[in-house]
Amino acid sequence: MLTTHAVCDIIHTYGGDILISENIRTLRKELNLTQTEFAKRIYVSRDVISNVELKRVEPSELIINAICTEFGANEKWLRTGEGEMFSAKSTE
Repeated sequence: MLTTHAVCDIIHTYGGDILISENIRTLRKELNLTQTEFAKRIYVSRDVISNVELKRVEPSELIINAICTEFGANEKWLRTGEGEMFSAKSTE
């Protein structure tokens, strides 16, 4: 689990990307995971996920990559809403 100080290195103040926050929440709910369960799987605190979903911060590249790797999410969908929620690799 990352400390608050480490989180500062991973996320930065929300700068305008609302869609990715909504898509992370949609993905988490589709996977039927709580914020705590989702966070543990990508090695961050629940507060990080909460702040991302509430659009207080936007996720770093590290968090986006961790989500795509751990859950098989399609990065293009995560960022833009275009395409399928899950990458083709995750269904094989």
